[in-house]
Amino acid sequence: MTPTSRNLSTTVEAKVTSKGQVTLPKELRKRLGIQTGSRIRFSMPSTGPVQVDRVLYDLEDLWQMADEGGKAEHVMSFAEMNEAKARRQW
Repeated sequence: MTPTSRNLSTTVEAKVTSKGQVTLPKELRKRLGIQTGSRIRFSMPSTGPVQVDRVLYDLEDLWQMADEGGKAEHVMSFAEMNEAKARRQW
């Protein structure tokens, strides 16, 4: 998996296994700050490219639900909220 540069962007490729699994290339993990145990989120708009981001902490999900006006399927306890805040990295 050798990165190639085109117009100031880097392209990397990965192979999908028969189980639909992909090993994230080192360049991508490094750029997103992904380590063992990190969570990633795939944003898939109806049009345009798919976006991949590292999940900083679970409270982002609550803010998104609040913005969208949805109801949570799982209500977080105060302990879970504090754990989520502790995982946040600046």
